[in-house]
This record gives sequence, structure tokens and C-alpha cells, in this order.
Amino acid sequence: MVAAQTPVKETITVNQVVSENSQQTVVRGTFMIPDPKPDVEQIISTDKTASVKKIRLLPDKVVVDGTLTLQIVYVAFEPAQSVHHMHAQVPFTAYVDLPGALPNMDVKVDVAVEDVKLNSSSRDVRRYDVIAVLDVMAKVTETQEVEVLTQAPDDMNANYDVIHIDDVVGRQSGQVIVSDEFDEPDEKPEPAKILDVDSTATVKDARIVADKVIIDGELTLQIMYVGAVPEQSVHDMHKTIKFTDFVEVPGAEPDMDVVVDAVVEDCDVEIKGDPFFSASCVVRLDVRVTEPRDVRVVTECAGATVKTVELNVEHVIGEDSSQVVVRETFETPEPKPCPEKVLNVSIEEVKITEKRIIKDKVITKGYVDVKIVYVSSEPDQAVHAMHQRLNFRTFVEIKGAVNGMDVDVKPMVEYINAEAHDCDVNIEAVIKVRARVTETLRRSVCAELVEEEEEPTEECPVGQVIDYTIKSGDTLYNLAQRYGTTVNMILAENPGINANNLQVGQVIKIPCGAKG
Repeated sequence: MVAAQTPVKETITVNQVVSENSQQTVVRGTFMIPDPKPDVEQIISTDKTASVKKIRLLPDKVVVDGTLTLQIVYVAFEPAQSVHHMHAQVPFTAYVDLPGALPNMDVKVDVAVEDVKLNSSSRDVRRYDVIAVLDVMAKVTETQEVEVLTQAPDDMNANYDVIHIDDVVGRQSGQVIVSDEFDEPDEKPEPAKILDVDSTATVKDARIVADKVIIDGELTLQIMYVGAVPEQSVHDMHKTIKFTDFVEVPGAEPDMDVVVDAVVEDCDVEIKGDPFFSASCVVRLDVRVTEPRDVRVVTECAGATVKTVELNVEHVIGEDSSQVVVRETFETPEPKPCPEKVLNVSIEEVKITEKRIIKDKVITKGYVDVKIVYVSSEPDQAVHAMHQRLNFRTFVEIKGAVNGMDVDVKPMVEYINAEAHDCDVNIEAVIKVRARVTETLRRSVCAELVEEEEEPTEECPVGQVIDYTIKSGDTLYNLAQRYGTTVNMILAENPGINANNLQVGQVIKIPCGAKG
């Protein structure tokens, strides 16, 4: 086998981690027990989740707007002491310092609820004060092309390592115009003047076909307006508009990974005739397609002068999936009639509400919201619909995963079926949960060998062989370059020489070749 004489370099496209940090935030708010729920005697449990609504990346800082959602089960303050359920939402704003961050970079934010306390207000027994502690984690990355050395000449004493990275296949942006006309809710008065509009775009699903990413999303509008009533009262309403669009990404294939960020660039809501509202918003879709791959890099070349580059990348610890089967029976909610036959079951939302790592495992918790369309068992055989939530828990084994690493979890419903039985509906679903664990790898690797300025050399006529005394830093590769020969020719002149262990002061023979 012929020894490699020249170094091999490769250009990889990676997401360099510019900065990452976490910040604890205390959230305070209040909520009222909704009518007609009874007063609370004792809270049994509180399920807490935090969702991110908007991210603003500023120089050296990220600002996060989100919502803390509480699902509360309690014993009622009444003779029957019945158990009730209610939910409450508390908005929050937090920030994380990220030195080196700039507005045009990519940012990923994850919020974990560490603690929540609920205290009844001393002024109103139906009002509760909320104090929550959130841990907001943020990571800023920038796509960069990095040249690395993947093969050193064989006569060098080189060290190698294999890094697991997400190679960026392509980055593209696209725009979609989301528009709709709609009325105010029935319980709200007609609008006279719009005061403010807050708009947020959310990606619900992204899937890859050949050279293209298809995106399903929602645009949520929060509209504050003056009512067309004598008292000119101010009202607030929400409207959600669904959209589907695509962005072309050459080279993208279905088995690759994709991340899509949606940003509302412009939003215009006007009052018109009937219906009363007209909305037209421009949403920018930033798409990044990546493919996991292993890259063998040179980390050290003993005896050579090298140029190094710092890699700060997301190192893939592992990824795998597991399946969980959920079977539940629901009673048809009043006042809906009992079902005779289920016509259709559709998925409205699949969401992970909790994810945490223990040694070699990712523990997940989430839910699936479904819509069930059925034929009534009443004589009119009318078609009705009801909504239900399926909760699930599972774990995914990933060797090497430990607490403190980053984890991404993607749930997918692979199968769902519903059947009517008396006044109940039996639902069975198979949910696939895929988990991917990463950590930031900071590694200095070799980018290229640097040719040192040649020292004055003794005469070496072409075709002759000279004696050379090894100096500090000499390698057979450098000497071959200097004297116009090859490493193999030097080895042929010096039987038994150890090319990876040249000693200072050692005398070797070098055949002279044509220089330049």
C-alpha cells in the first residue's frame, strides 16, 4: 500500500454554536376560578407546562415571550366535595444573556418549569396568585463552512477523532401570504376601531419531499378593538388562521432532518363590511435541512506546524424511537347525543409537554387532541362531533445520554381508531416518539498544514544522495518537499527507519530530486 503523501482536506457545513446560556426567571400572575366552577377547598394536583410564543434575538441577548399553562385538579368547597378540573394561563417575558449573538443568527429556546406555588388571594377566595420559577435555556448558532484536515501524510504522527455532526444540506427562506375574513365572536360586539394587533406564526408540521419542504402552520391574531356600542368599550378577541406552503431546498430528501422558523414580517387587519374583519399577513419561513454524518478529523500532528480551527458544534450522542399504545374510553359529553357509529377520527394536535433525561433514557410526556365525528343514535341520525385528549407517557433508550444534555423529541401518531359502544367511545392509538440527544462539542481540529519558510539547505545535486541531520520539527514529508523527492524514496534509502519517531541529531540519507 502506497503511503499518503499529501494531506486531505474537506469542507463541512455546520451550525457553529456562537453562545449558549440559561437564566432563571420568576413569573408572577393571577387567575380567577372560572364560572360556574365551585370554590376550591383543596388542590390535589397541578400540571404545569410553559410554551414559547415569540423570540426576539438582540445583540448579546434573547428576549422570550411565552405562556405558563396550569392544569389544576381540586376538591370543591361544597358538601359533595366533588373533584373538578380547571386550567389557567399566565403570560411571561424572560431574557437570557448570550455574548456574541446577533439578530440574524439562529436561536433555539427551551423553557422548563422548576416550581409553581398557588396561593388564594386574601381579598377574593376565587382569585389565586401564581408564583413560578422557570429555567430558560437558549442556544445561538450560525451556519458556517469550515475546512478541516481529514487525512495527514502517513509519515506524520497524527491523532484522529470521529465527530458526529449535522451537516447542513441547505438553507432557504420563503414567504407566504396568510389572509382570511372573519367576524367577531357571537358574545362580542361589532368593531368600531382596531386599537392593536399582535400576531404570532407557529409551525405545526414540516415534512420533506424531494428537493422541497412542505410546511403546515398557524397564524394567531390577538385583536384589541373598540366596540360599536354606546359605551365604546374595549374588547379583545383571538383568531387562528391555518396555512400550508412549501420552500424549495435543492438536495433535501425525505429521510433528512428539517427545522423551520416562522416569523411574521407584516400584518394588516382592517374593519370592513360583512364579515367585519379582513386580515392579510406576510409570514417568512426560514428552513434548514440537515443530515447526520460522521466526520473523521485530524486533531493533532506531532512534529508539524498546523493551522487549527475551533469547532463548537452540536455533537450527536444518539437518537432512537419507541412506540406507545394508548387505549381509553370516553363518555359522550353532555348535552351531545350518544353515538351509533364513528365516521371519522382526525388528529388536531400532538404535543410533548415534558421531556427529561436520566442515565441512558429520555422520559417523555405528552398528549394527542382528537376530533371524533359520529352518527347520533337518535332517530334523526344527525352527525355530531366531539373533542377528546389522549395523554401518553413513554421513554426512549439512548446510550450515553445524561442529565444536562440537549434533547429534541418528535411525536407522531402512526395509527388511530375509534368505535362506539353504548354511550361511550373507545379509542386506540399508536404513538411513535423519536428522541435525539446532543451536546455542544468544543474541539480544536487541524485545518491545514503550514509550510514553514525553508531554511538554507546544503547543496543537493539532482541524482545524488546526501547525509542530513534531523532537527527539531523535521518530518519526512517536509524534507521530501524541501529536497524535491518523495517520502518513499527517502524510506528506500534508509531501511529500518521509523518515520513516526525521528530523533533530533539522527543522520539519514536523502536522495536529491528536481526542485520546483
